[in-house]
Amino acid sequence: MSILICFMFHAPLTAKPLRVAIIETSPIPIVTSTKDAFVSELSVLLPDAELNIEVYNAQGVEEEARAIVQSIIAQGEPDLLVSIATLATRAAYGSASAIGIPTLFMTVSDPVKEGIVFAFGERSESNITGESHVLDAKVKLDMLDGLIKASSLSEPITIGLVHSDYPSSKSSVESLLALESQYANVDFVTVSTAYVDGASGLNDMRDGIVNALKESVAISDVDTYWLSTGPLMQADRLVETIYKETKLLPIFAESIETVEQGALLGVVADEASIGRSGALRAKRILNGEMANAMPVTRVDKYTIAVNVSTAIKMHIPIPSSYLKLSKNHVYQ
Repeated sequence: MSILICFMFHAPLTAKPLRVAIIETSPIPIVTSTKDAFVSELSVLLPDAELNIEVYNAQGVEEEARAIVQSIIAQGEPDLLVSIATLATRAAYGSASAIGIPTLFMTVSDPVKEGIVFAFGERSESNITGESHVLDAKVKLDMLDGLIKASSLSEPITIGLVHSDYPSSKSSVESLLALESQYANVDFVTVSTAYVDGASGLNDMRDGIVNALKESVAISDVDTYWLSTGPLMQADRLVETIYKETKLLPIFAESIETVEQGALLGVVADEASIGRSGALRAKRILNGEMANAMPVTRVDKYTIAVNVSTAIKMHIPIPSSYLKLSKNHVYQ
């Protein structure tokens, strides 16, 4: 199922209309908010252009995203193909008929593991570019380690890495596990549930992860949990439900809203920054630059948030330097 929305920005009659086709992976807040910021910023950056912007949504189904790509191309090649989140990006990047079409991706956790580039800072061999919205795993772990070292805890903290098997969520967990041996203060336990697409998928995943976490608490004596990026974080009342069933609060979350709900620490790129940054690349492409002339990088603006009440419950004091970095995102 797809949704088509057209935005018309009038320009002189001699200007060539620019067709921009956007494929959203699913109708979750991080995706739709990123798209809205992108569209708004692009209209500002190209005030004299006639932009025909089409928006499609794959409803979290990769096969649907692939069908949307084919439908878009059947109408004629767009001037720019934009994919938001991992499954839509896989569909766009993996389509043989889309080869050569300038493509821009946003909110993809790990474009390296997706095969788009061999390393951050490199250019793709295909005509695609974009930015990861996720902070490097080592930076996140360094920040968490700084908090733990400031506490009086004498034993390592056992952290359940809560995730679905959605690609970006799995990738985030794998990156953390690869670094675990470098941090004596943490022990990781993976806690996963299957990715479920469709309208009821979020709540199904929530229920699945609650059951998996309860089992992990019983087996591994988990002290807290880490909420990795991905659709699962958008599930309704996730933190509340987990706390009700396990009495655990998250020590880290890649969502500001989750820090408000009780996570101790969060470091994320906000949707407005992701969308605006993507629009800057889109402008260059629509002005004639090859997409892969721009290296694939990470978004360079992040928001830090802390929850003071959770810090007290976990007996982990928050250093003043963290409070200063958090600015308007200190919750209790």
